[in-house]
Amino acid sequence: MFYQKIIRPILFKVDPEKIHHLVMGALSLVSRINFFNFIIKSNLKVVDSSLIVKIGELTFANPVGLAAGFDKNISAPLAYSMLGFGFAELGSLTYEPQTGNKKPRLWRLPKDKSLIVYYGLANKGIKSAVDKIKNFKTSNFPFGVSIAPTTGLSIDQMSDDYLRSFEAIFPYADYVTLNVSCPNVANCDLFTQVDFIKDLIKKVNNLKNKLNSTVDIFLKIGPDMTILQYDEIVDSCIESGISAMIVTNLIKDRTNLKSASLSQDLNHPGGISGYLLKNKSTEIIKHIYKRSNGRLKIIGVGGVFNAKDAYEKIRSGASAVQLITGFIYNGPAAIANINRGLVDLLKKDNFKNISEAVGVDVC
Repeated sequence: MFYQKIIRPILFKVDPEKIHHLVMGALSLVSRINFFNFIIKSNLKVVDSSLIVKIGELTFANPVGLAAGFDKNISAPLAYSMLGFGFAELGSLTYEPQTGNKKPRLWRLPKDKSLIVYYGLANKGIKSAVDKIKNFKTSNFPFGVSIAPTTGLSIDQMSDDYLRSFEAIFPYADYVTLNVSCPNVANCDLFTQVDFIKDLIKKVNNLKNKLNSTVDIFLKIGPDMTILQYDEIVDSCIESGISAMIVTNLIKDRTNLKSASLSQDLNHPGGISGYLLKNKSTEIIKHIYKRSNGRLKIIGVGGVFNAKDAYEKIRSGASAVQLITGFIYNGPAAIANINRGLVDLLKKDNFKNISEAVGVDVC
């Protein structure tokens, strides 16, 4: 409550991208000081066997992960275990460094507990990420790396760009996410072409086998596809042995958006995160879980602010969840509060492990 009543109002008076850089710097500094790291972790890490999640070859201590987009350049990798996350996804990264879209490119929607994001995949590129991740990847804390295509490439060139990024990063990541939704990229409409996604999955799988890699591969999709498109992608993921699907990226289609924000507050380009995405992402999770008959693991993203939100997505078919906006709005204690709440909800429903709750609300 202190964060929400005192700290957040002060932070929200400043440009959101400036605040983000300030927070990243603070997290990087504090997490590298052993004393502070230990004290914070002691207060925020929730250890309970009911929260342990297994996806592919990975084991997460709890089902609450950091979504890609928060730490684009691997600036504070030691902070996420400290804050109580069960896993963290870094990036998204492109093979070539890129500056992204012009500023401003991040806006808050406080009335909707949402954000509008228009970064355009600004990042320092795969080579910079490899140099950083080599230096810290010594713990058992699971890190994923999200990869996306460099802006400006044709659809024929994009697959090769993904493959170059995958080959460079896979030795240092616990899992690699193929971000095929990219809501901020000019060519994003190309990603609604299911044939491209299916072909990309096959090419990455072939490269993985060629490299004798056992790294888990996740696929991140957007919320603006048709049911038939989702079905084709789900079938392809199952056939190819994709470990999990991340559902979903930011929402672009604002046609039926029920927002409490003023029209001028919404008058910005980009994808929308937070509570405005919550219901749609949950419905897609339900459909994908039903379509896959539980054979494909799902990580739910969109509108996770508290334990109830996370549990709703889990009962709808997600084995784990990710968040950024909920973390920004609710502060450093958000992850611990979600995990403690999940333990209570599982006990209330007589579940010994969170896996027992997955998909129970799907008919």
